[in-house]
Amino acid sequence: MLHWLIIKRKSNLLLLIFVVFLVSCTNSDRYAFSTDINDQEQETNNTEINNRLNLIKKRGKLICGVNDQLPGFSYKEKDGNYSGISVDLCRAIAVAIFNDKTKVEFRHLESEKRFAAVESGQVDILSRNTTWNLSRDTSGGLDFPPTNFYDGQGLLVGVNSGIDKLEDLNGKSICVSANTTTEDNLAIQMRKRNIAYNPMKFEDKKAMYGAYESNSCSAATADRSELVARRSSLANPEAH
Repeated sequence: MLHWLIIKRKSNLLLLIFVVFLVSCTNSDRYAFSTDINDQEQETNNTEINNRLNLIKKRGKLICGVNDQLPGFSYKEKDGNYSGISVDLCRAIAVAIFNDKTKVEFRHLESEKRFAAVESGQVDILSRNTTWNLSRDTSGGLDFPPTNFYDGQGLLVGVNSGIDKLEDLNGKSICVSANTTTEDNLAIQMRKRNIAYNPMKFEDKKAMYGAYESNSCSAATADRSELVARRSSLANPEAH
């Protein structure tokens, strides 16, 4: 699982350049852009870049899609302020464009709506936990700049549940986000081990962890960083 800042291909290439500079300025060779492009395509790209950038400037703010329920990455505090590495990256891009880190509007996006929001232009960029895979990189007009956090998938279970390995979940229910690579990975691993289980699929993260905490499912699976963050907000974190 990777935490990414995702942009719309071509029309947001200039923002990609900003991100490459901010995230990997000490490793420019690795992220060098190819100059093997014909003049007509270059002119088209430049027009699209300028149109998008001009739209952002005219609007007076950058619209950034985030997951505002993930402490440490992008989280909406009780006072309405946002914190975390993902939102700080959005602010850094706002500084690059406006020289003002406050020129950002954050919009919470659930997993199933995040890519459509980028494609349709509802948000300028997506800065949240997202897995980079081949299908996402070759369809939908999306670009994945450099990774800013490497992660892996895990499971959250009760300390006294008696669950120590995947095989212990045979015949049990597992809470998982619907239509995600997390759901796919779970299915693959359980199939490999010939483990029968009941996937309880949720589109809303709050509902998913609420179901887990109320014992509607025996485990919850997600990025490990997400599980750590969510565990801290449970009524009795030490019990999990």
